[in-house]
Amino acid sequence: MINKWCYISLLLLSLLGTNLVHAQFINLQITVEPELSTTIEQELDFGILRPNFGEKMISLGDLNMGVFNIRAYYTQSIYVQLIVPDFMTHTNPAVTTRIPIQLDISYNNSGINNHRNSEVIPGNKGYVQVYRNNENNEVPTEVWKQLFLYIHGSIEVGEIDLGEYIADLTMIINYD
Repeated sequence: MINKWCYISLLLLSLLGTNLVHAQFINLQITVEPELSTTIEQELDFGILRPNFGEKMISLGDLNMGVFNIRAYYTQSIYVQLIVPDFMTHTNPAVTTRIPIQLDISYNNSGINNHRNSEVIPGNKGYVQVYRNNENNEVPTEVWKQLFLYIHGSIEVGEIDLGEYIADLTMIINYD
């Protein structure tokens, strides 16, 4: 659904005096907001691990990778930035052990959710076209397209205390 706000005003002004004057003013103002929606298709999940597990890798294409679906107008460009802390921390603030975390973000702008068609966003930030035109540069029949973002990477589970470890990831999406 396109968010549209239209404001149309028509002002008829009549001034009476020695001369009769009629004036008409039309103030037309239209604002069309571009629409962008984001849906989490799959949450990133490293699962349950034991101390000294070692490296737990979620590769691009793994069933536990994070998948986001962005729906936007096909000509839009978006700026994507994934901010990842260096460590996961225990939910109990008294526990000081941490789990190192390293994540990457990839995108697929073919309109199909398929990690095989994706490309890594270097440095986890950069501009991406919402839709990649075909070789003929034909205008698509559907103007709203989908861009898929995939989050994948690894954690290193060493000598840690038992419990739940968390990290807040921040994904920034700006569009023009």
